[in-house]
Amino acid sequence: MPERHSITPLADKHLWQITPVRDLVAIGLILFILWVGYSLRSIFTPVLIGLLFAYLLSPLITYTQTRWHFPRPLTITLLFVLLIAVGAGLIIWLGPIVENQVLTLTQKAPTYLESLAQRYNIDVDNPREQLQDAIATMKMNAMSLIKAALTGTSQAFGFLGSVVSATTYFLLSSALIPVYFFFFAWHFPSMIRYIEEYVPASRQDRIAEIVQRMDHAVGGFFRGRLVIAILMGAMLSLGWLFVDVPYWFLLGIGTGLFSIIPYGATFGWPLAILLKYLDMTTGSGAPGFDWAAVVLWPSVVYGVVQLLEGWVLTPFVQSQSTELSAVTILIVVFIGGAVGGLYGLILAIPLTACIKILFQEVVFVRLKQWAAEN
Repeated sequence: MPERHSITPLADKHLWQITPVRDLVAIGLILFILWVGYSLRSIFTPVLIGLLFAYLLSPLITYTQTRWHFPRPLTITLLFVLLIAVGAGLIIWLGPIVENQVLTLTQKAPTYLESLAQRYNIDVDNPREQLQDAIATMKMNAMSLIKAALTGTSQAFGFLGSVVSATTYFLLSSALIPVYFFFFAWHFPSMIRYIEEYVPASRQDRIAEIVQRMDHAVGGFFRGRLVIAILMGAMLSLGWLFVDVPYWFLLGIGTGLFSIIPYGATFGWPLAILLKYLDMTTGSGAPGFDWAAVVLWPSVVYGVVQLLEGWVLTPFVQSQSTELSAVTILIVVFIGGAVGGLYGLILAIPLTACIKILFQEVVFVRLKQWAAEN
């Protein structure tokens, strides 16, 4: 006869033995961890960035370890050397272009503002004079300016303190991220094995299947968006250079970086048109407004790059790994931005993809089972 298992009455069970209560506690714990992480984001941001890079590059490091028996620290060190070499080469090659465009934009910005103010009757309180006076003061009497900032009003002191604090935080984070990355990338397999020890043996296969789907969605999203951002930045820069958009490199690279956030590249299109318009209509020797040069050709470049991104880059590079529709992506990006700012914009899609997988693999399965039994 088959062995009969006794069922413990609900009144005799402990709270942690009741499945719905246990699930609610787990969900609450996850939400609490996310809330603590967001509240202490200034501390955890370098840690999370280092962990993210370790996660994204772990397959490559593991491959070199398995294929060529490279120790993980050696591969990580080689990656650092390669990154430094590539960065130095890009600075030597593109640094003069960036410097020239930044200086030109800085010099022409007051003229652009004055032109817009005159044409549309906007009172901006003589921006040229204000900027020129501020620059002249800093050049002629820098020490007095510093002294005034240090001994003046609380507002000046607070502003200076904010600038110093932000600069210190940026420099410290830039130094800590490689350290965190090296540590996480080195010990990534052991970290995974440590977590696996706490997974019930009877559910390891099922949980591994779900985690594998999440890994495909999250890893595919971040790796794909990074590659797409680099390619879009290069194509937009070259395209806007070809149609003579001013500050083409800054615009192209900036728009490409913002494309890491879905639909984030949209801001670059009107900005390119605006700068082209100001460049052609401002100044004594300006050629004047030309509809094709100002509106048509910058828009054509942007449209062609967007078509390539939507029909070529995303299908072949990212392969729609998140399995989310365009409408869903748009909605969660807005929600993520409203709730978590820049962090929310970046994390909204992978988190939504993971939640969708959990619902498909756990919640919907149980609901279907309950519906079939009742």
